[in-house]
Amino acid sequence: MLASEFLEKFWDNEKFQIFAFDKKELDITKFSEIEKKVFVVQPDIILNFSAYTNVDDAEDIWEWLNFAVNFDGVENLAKISWKNKIDFITISTDFVFDWENENWYSEKDFPNPTNQYWFAKFLWEKSAKEFNENSIIIRTSWLYWWWKKFKNFVNTMLNLWEKLEKWELKKLKIIADQFWNPTYCWDLADWIFKVLENIEKYRWKIFHFSNEISDKNNKKISWFDFAEEIFLQSWKKIWENVWNIKKISVSEYKRKARTPKFSILKNNSEIKIWDWKIWLKKYFEKIL
Repeated sequence: MLASEFLEKFWDNEKFQIFAFDKKELDITKFSEIEKKVFVVQPDIILNFSAYTNVDDAEDIWEWLNFAVNFDGVENLAKISWKNKIDFITISTDFVFDWENENWYSEKDFPNPTNQYWFAKFLWEKSAKEFNENSIIIRTSWLYWWWKKFKNFVNTMLNLWEKLEKWELKKLKIIADQFWNPTYCWDLADWIFKVLENIEKYRWKIFHFSNEISDKNNKKISWFDFAEEIFLQSWKKIWENVWNIKKISVSEYKRKARTPKFSILKNNSEIKIWDWKIWLKKYFEKIL
């Protein structure tokens, strides 16, 4: 999702020649495959978008794949990039934190993972810094992209609303006590490119890149808040059908993995990020 957006925006840029490989063309869990690609391409920067993201299955049936991609693969990239004096940037997640902080997490807060997916991501970050001290880590959260083929919260809400209107669903239940930052991939791709343009300045840094929450009266965005704004901006008749929307607690939504109630990322960098409502509007300008 994020890699596709980045390539769509910057494939023909004038500053960098880009080489892109999917998992069929390059298995990052195999050290020798990466070495061969590096020898052929001779890159100045390695930008890693790869990730295993099924949080629940990472608890059991696909635990091995979670650690292979989210830990072993990044360790391989970090080692090879350091050995060959290549800058290395990798994309991480808000899920490296626990849910104890009810305000926000800054770049300086120490991770405290509480499930298998988070733990692999924590090791991902640790190995990136351990094996390439110049590694740049970009944490982000709750991505969405305009292409309807991809599953994300915005597209899911729009699809469910269509079912509501057809009475295929009696009631739409949305979590109202889990808080985070939504992030539009189109915007995130721009921030990543700014880091690339200033790579010498940003070596070894950690960034928190998610859309800002600028509402002074509401610094926390829940799933319910986000869904409400989705329906309003997409012209869905939420107020006429509000009785079909029910707030629930995260404890009522059963899943295998323990997920955070608070994972709001605070950006303290000089790279300024726009408000989440502005970018949601831009998203709908693109798809509607």
